Amino acid sequence: MPASAAHRSASSAAARLSIGQVLSALRDEFPDLAHSKLHYLESEGLISPERTAAGYRKYTREDVERLLFVLRAQRDRFWPLKVIKEHLLEHGLESEVTSIASRPGPTAAVQPVRLDRRGLARRAAVEEDFLEELEQYGMLSEGLENYGSAELEIVTSARELADVGLHPRHLVMLRTSAEREAHMIRSVAKPRDRPGDSAARGEAEDFARDLGESMISLHGVVFRTKLRDS
Repeated sequence: MPASAAHRSASSAAARLSIGQVLSALRDEFPDLAHSKLHYLESEGLISPERTAAGYRKYTREDVERLLFVLRAQRDRFWPLKVIKEHLLEHGLESEVTSIASRPGPTAAVQPVRLDRRGLARRAAVEEDFLEELEQYGMLSEGLENYGSAELEIVTSARELADVGLHPRHLVMLRTSAEREAHMIRSVAKPRDRPGDSAARGEAEDFARDLGESMISLHGVVFRTKLRDS
């Protein structure tokens, strides 16, 4: 094999990532991404990684870009997989998720953050004892070494409520309501999760996420209706 061809072949092989390397590369933006999710998206025809002779999946740069499009379309625009697949078949990766028509939903991606405890307090403009109070009432998980976008949003929202007199101790009902709703959704999604079947586990995770979005939408509408009626 000519030297130039051998170099191209080596470069091509080096550009292909294992599933673990893909998860590691996307961890900051999608900390909950798991093997099962990738297997599920593959089974649904959204991504098509190459396979080595030994059967290991290898992802190209184009595979990762396509995966990012799918994940962002789900997270930022609430597209179901059928809509994402149709869009990719028609347009490929030509359009940014946030620039094309879609179902209602946030138009901006949640920016990933990684903060220590002091950084979280500083970004949310609170004292560290406020974090302890949130932990005491179950609004913030204890023992975390690093905090992400969700924790930052919880602390910031709790601080805004505390500014008008609704302190963490007043939010216990909100927490218990969220826990009940999450338990209800998990119980509905669980039958779809078959032990040892990664694709089924990914399907169950997606199903639970979609149910969660529907629950959030319903909760918002009912809550606004009750505020209006009162």
